[in-house]
Amino acid sequence: MNYRKPFWILESADEIHFARQILKRRFPEMYSLLTDSLEQADPLEVVYPGNPDEYGDVVREIIVMADHANGDLGLLSREEIDALVKEGLSRCFGEEPDAGRVEIAVDLVHQRTLRRQD
Repeated sequence: MNYRKPFWILESADEIHFARQILKRRFPEMYSLLTDSLEQADPLEVVYPGNPDEYGDVVREIIVMADHANGDLGLLSREEIDALVKEGLSRCFGEEPDAGRVEIAVDLVHQRTLRRQD
């Protein structure tokens, strides 16, 4: 996987909290959908009870990269969502995620956006 430098370089808990609050307010459905899907699939097996927001960095990266969708993942194909999730993970983690779990995360995002459109 090609590891690129993340868009977001946040250095303190205050900066992380500030960015999270803005993105949650601006893209509430997208933020929640991505967070829930990534935490449920857990591609890097880092989610443990009492340890929330392990994929917050990835969610922020995906939101930046999905700017052309203006907060509506339902406008994207499964392949586009797959590319965004993989790129977001590669920007934030220095190790290869579990491919099967990545596919589960992508499926969850894609299926949930389809359900929302019905």
